[in-house]
Amino acid sequence: MTFGRFVFGCGLTACVVLMSACGGSNSPVQQPAPPPVSPAPPVILTFQGLDGYTINELYQHSGVLLAASDNGVHRQTSSGSWTAAGLDGYDVMAMSLLTEQHWLASTVKTNQDDYPAYLLFESFNGGSDWHQVDYQFGQAGENEAIFAMLFDEAAQRVYATGIDVLASSSDMGQTWKAEHGDFGGFGQPKTALTQSADGQTIWYGGQGAIENGVFYQYDVASNDAVLHTDLFPNPSSIKAIRYAPDDPQTVYVSAEGGIIRTTDHGQSWQAVLDNVNFRFYFDLIIDPDAPERIYTAGWAKNFTEPQPLIIEWTEDAGQTWQQYRYPQADFFGGVRSMILVEENQQQAIYFGLFKGGIMRMPLL
Repeated sequence: MTFGRFVFGCGLTACVVLMSACGGSNSPVQQPAPPPVSPAPPVILTFQGLDGYTINELYQHSGVLLAASDNGVHRQTSSGSWTAAGLDGYDVMAMSLLTEQHWLASTVKTNQDDYPAYLLFESFNGGSDWHQVDYQFGQAGENEAIFAMLFDEAAQRVYATGIDVLASSSDMGQTWKAEHGDFGGFGQPKTALTQSADGQTIWYGGQGAIENGVFYQYDVASNDAVLHTDLFPNPSSIKAIRYAPDDPQTVYVSAEGGIIRTTDHGQSWQAVLDNVNFRFYFDLIIDPDAPERIYTAGWAKNFTEPQPLIIEWTEDAGQTWQQYRYPQADFFGGVRSMILVEENQQQAIYFGLFKGGIMRMPLL
């Protein structure tokens, strides 16, 4: 099937559509011209492994591609397969790759009393060994969940989000200071966390106390924050916040309910993808070579049944959208994470699925 400049295929077999025409007249029969040949080779979706795993987030550092899953950390090998990189049995909610070998991982595991235990782990050798960090992220004597982390390399500071707090650590995760909001707050997880290229603005968000989508625009220098709320039909939850690669004033936000955009750094917002009937969009990819080309894929809130993998993209920054539905039946195709990587001078998007492992789509 041909969409824009791409021809999508499944597995290793490209799909070819043959067109024919018929008709009759008193005129001599004209031989139809051959169908045009697309100059672009096929773009193929291929399954990468980890079937049955939920891929919470995908990360890359110095060419190393990692998957934080509901059953530990996994690392891509040189052959393209995936291998365990520790923390088996733990639901890894977020990671921060401080260096190629020094990693932090925020986890949750149900204890013997059926209560969630939130733990922070650290590895100094790229996942070969992990040890538990004696840390304090919460009110005195209690640790609450860390739902997202990022590392500000210039400031040598780790930022993390909880239920209602943006906190920072200058000692690589051992002690934490609330930068905005409070520990022990009310609401739902704040899982979206992004920093501007100049380091001066941090965006974070998720869901508020009344199931409304909320996100904050935090100024690092002044410690002030602007609250953005009710920009999606409620109930909603903010899932990702991404800067356009060509314009520091343009920011995209994906959520339960679609995608919105600002072109004036938060002063005003416009719908990019809406009327999606509360479908979740956990992430989006902006093509750095053509910023008006945006890819996304959603998840219907279904925790037990398969659902199709549906890739959506726009060539004109959201004015029109196209879809491709992966043909495999009984497939857990709900997308929970996405990442764009450079591999041997070729770009590829990896999709982390809910109970479906990882899919790869090269862009040619």
